[in-house]
Amino acid sequence: MAKRRAPSLEEIAGEVGRLFGTTEAHARKWLEQRNTMLEALHLVRGKATDLIAELTGENRRQLKLRANAQAQRVQLPAGNPSDLMMGRKRRRMSAATRAKMRAAAKKRWAEKKKSG
Repeated sequence: MAKRRAPSLEEIAGEVGRLFGTTEAHARKWLEQRNTMLEALHLVRGKATDLIAELTGENRRQLKLRANAQAQRVQLPAGNPSDLMMGRKRRRMSAATRAKMRAAAKKRWAEKKKSG
């Protein structure tokens, strides 16, 4: 049985370089496909906006004004969403509700234990 020789440092470096080159080529290809898709989506969005404007009789400026007015009607709190979540109080169940839930759970487990 022939012994396998260990690859030299130059061979390892060459293989790593080939892998990096292949990875870079794939990444560039994917980015190019992404850009092509984005251009197509922008084109579709532009055509859809034009058709909506044509159907409603509004121009782009009027559509944008209406969209902004609609967005202002929706009351969104200002600030970072994660900061807003930190200040919210947790809902707490009353003792009576917890007792009812505990009793219902005990009843379910008793029925399950009885039948199983």
